[in-house]
Amino acid sequence: MVDKNWINAYVSKISGKHFELVLIQDIIGSFIEMLNVKLNDNQQPKVNFNKEENEISFRDCLVSFKIQGSVLSLRKVLKSNYQVAGGIKIFDTGLSYHLKSGAELIEEVETISEALDRALSYLLLELK
Repeated sequence: MVDKNWINAYVSKISGKHFELVLIQDIIGSFIEMLNVKLNDNQQPKVNFNKEENEISFRDCLVSFKIQGSVLSLRKVLKSNYQVAGGIKIFDTGLSYHLKSGAELIEEVETISEALDRALSYLLLELK
């Protein structure tokens, strides 16, 4: 993982490279592995992560993500009616990550792992 310091922040700023897709996929993959163990323990269907489509299929919804510069966007679509339930964006400020829903700042965290953990929690538990 890349340390959040001013040197790396400056390099990200001038290079435009803020998020590494493989790192994002690895972090999400590890979350899904942990979740699937718990789901299996409770005789529930597992969650599938399609890395080619950057889409996670949960029992009740689909969560997809895309990277655009310094913004990682995650979107939740309900399986019951295929309506977009909402989304969250992770902004790389260089020194931290800001999680926003619309204009509202939800949280500021220091690592991409924390940001993804919080974003998935928000999409799966707080959005209806």
